Amino acid sequence: MKKTIVILALMAFFCADAKVKAKAKEKSFINAKYAVLMDFETGDRLFELKSDEVCAPSSMTKLMTIYLLFSAIAEHRINMDDEFPVSLIAQKMTGSRSFFKAGDTAKVEDLIRSIIVHSGNDACIVVAEGLAGDIDTFVEMMNEQAKKFNLQNTNFENPNGLPDDNHYSCVADIACIARHIIQDFPQFYHYFSEKEFTVNGITQQNRNTLLGNSLGVDGLKTGKTDAGGYGIAVSAKKGGKRLIAVVNGCKSMKNRAQDASKLLAMGFKLFDSFMIAKAGQPVTTLRVWLGNKDSINVCAHENISVSIPKKYSKELRVEAIMKEPLDAPIKIGDKVGKLVYKYADFQSKEYDLFACESVEKAGIFERAKITLRRLIFGDLDTQVEASK
Repeated sequence: MKKTIVILALMAFFCADAKVKAKAKEKSFINAKYAVLMDFETGDRLFELKSDEVCAPSSMTKLMTIYLLFSAIAEHRINMDDEFPVSLIAQKMTGSRSFFKAGDTAKVEDLIRSIIVHSGNDACIVVAEGLAGDIDTFVEMMNEQAKKFNLQNTNFENPNGLPDDNHYSCVADIACIARHIIQDFPQFYHYFSEKEFTVNGITQQNRNTLLGNSLGVDGLKTGKTDAGGYGIAVSAKKGGKRLIAVVNGCKSMKNRAQDASKLLAMGFKLFDSFMIAKAGQPVTTLRVWLGNKDSINVCAHENISVSIPKKYSKELRVEAIMKEPLDAPIKIGDKVGKLVYKYADFQSKEYDLFACESVEKAGIFERAKITLRRLIFGDLDTQVEASK
C-alpha cells in the first residue's frame, strides 16, 4: 500500500531550505570535457557531462591521499605532531612540491598543508611511506578505499596523480571522494580554505583561485597534467546549502575556474531543496492489526533531503510504501516500509522507514473484538479513526 504524504505540511513542519535536481544532456554553457555538479546533502548529481567517463585525475588524486591521512589521525593511529622521515624517493619528485629533503623529517600537519596548499608531490610520497611503509602498499590502501566508496571508474597507481596509463578516475568519483572528506572529517576541512602556506622557508599560494569568492567556495583541490588538462574539485556553501562541482579537461586555469563557478552558480540559482523527513520525527502512520494500539508513527533514521529543479517544486510528491495493516507485535526500530519521492517522470531511490514506537499483541478478548469488528465493517478504518 502507498500513502501520499502532504509535502506542503512537511515543508512547513521542518522549515527546510531549498535544494534541487536535474541532469544535463549537453555541454551547453561550459567548455570542460567532463563535469559534474553534486548536492552534498543527498549525493544527487544535479548536472552531468561525461561524468562517469574515465580521465586523468591529475593532482585531484591527492584527495584520496588526504582522506587516508585524515582517517589515520581520526582513528588515533597517528597525531598531528608526529613526524615522518623523508626518503630520497620523495626528494626526487618532480612537478609541484614542498621541497622536503631526504634525511629530514616532516610533521604530519605540515604534510597536510603541503598537499592541500602546495599540491606537493613529495609530501604525498612522505605520507604514503609514513602510513604504509612503502608506496605500493599505500596505493593498495587507496584502491581498497575506492572499493568501499563503490567507485566504479577509478584506479590509482600512485598517491599524487603523476601520469600513468593505468591511473584514472572520473569526475563523479572525484566528487564522491570530496563529499566523503567533508562528511567524514568536518574537523579537518578548514585546511582546504588556506590560501598560502610556508614550509622549508618557502611560501606558496593555493592554486584554487576560487577560495573565498562570492559563491562561498571553501575547498578543495586543483589538478593539471598534459593527459588530463586542467581540472578542479570545489565545494561551496551558500544559504545553508552545500554543492560540489568537479570539472576536468579544461584548457587553462582560467577556464576551469570559470566552468566550476558557472556550475555552482547554476546550482544555487536553479535548484531547490526540501527536507522530507527528519531523523526520528514521525512522517506518517501505520495501521496495526491485533495490537494494543490501532496505529503507530513511523520515521526515518536519517534526515532525508531531496534535490529538484525549481520548475518541478509544485509537482513534488512523497509516498510511504508499507504493507497495512501490520501484525502486532512491533518493536521500536523495526523496519516497516519505504519512503520515495517523485516529480515529473523521476522517482527516487527507496529510503527505509522504521517504527517509532512499540506495539504489544492485544489480549485474547481484545483480539476477538477487533476480529469481529473487521468482519462487520470489512476493514480497519473505524479502528484507525478511533485512535486519532
